[in-house]
Amino acid sequence: MKEEIKSALRKLLYLKLQYAGRASNLFWLGFGELISVTRKEETKTVAEYALNIQCSWRISKGEKILVASRDFYSPFSGWDEDNGDFDWDVQGNNRFDERIKPFLESVQGNIIVESIESDDVGGLKIFLTEGFVLEVFPDSSEDVEYSEFWRFFNRKDGSPHFVVAGNGIDKV
Repeated sequence: MKEEIKSALRKLLYLKLQYAGRASNLFWLGFGELISVTRKEETKTVAEYALNIQCSWRISKGEKILVASRDFYSPFSGWDEDNGDFDWDVQGNNRFDERIKPFLESVQGNIIVESIESDDVGGLKIFLTEGFVLEVFPDSSEDVEYSEFWRFFNRKDGSPHFVVAGNGIDKV
């Protein structure tokens, strides 16, 4: 698994991190050149390569975690009980939303993938310029096909998605 992951993600080497965000608790990142894609009669500008993560992850620099997967479930720093019930899934409500924006603004599109490491259980480390590291670590023992940890795909060529799940690697 380790070598297969490194081989698939080798395409990211020396590419720029264009953006990052979330849809519910799915963390998505875009790398490489910006391209136009049309789906369902709508044209969007997106990064050529996408990495979608649905397991634990973190972005760190040195000894500091800047933003991580559990931040989805914590309220932003200005939230208090007078704001009502905390709903983590509302955009702008959680710590991830609060922390990812300044991170992206601080790097201003100048972060490049320098190297990639993987492990035998689907984990991944992406080393970025300026000392940033994205670590992805599957955190479930589920081994069924629907236990997806992360996926990597190219939006430009429409090739199969490289999917790492509890039961191994799949290309869909």
